[in-house]
Amino acid sequence: MDRSIRAFAAALLATAAAPSTSAIDDVRNMALARGVVTIKEIELDDGIWEVQGRDAGGHKIEMKVDALSGEIVKMRRND
Repeated sequence: MDRSIRAFAAALLATAAAPSTSAIDDVRNMALARGVVTIKEIELDDGIWEVQGRDAGGHKIEMKVDALSGEIVKMRRND
């Protein structure tokens, strides 16, 4: 695990019970780095960050990130 993912995971561990603006920003930045250009919603549900948005082509994107590990557990683009 590289340093940035470890730092991200540590930040998420510290905020898993009560999401902070910092943790939400980290998830938002992760989504933007993976092609999400418009974010409709970000929420924490049972330890999984759920991001819904659209890519540059207008396709819907759903991304799920494990709040403890910082790993993307699902990413789906709908045509």
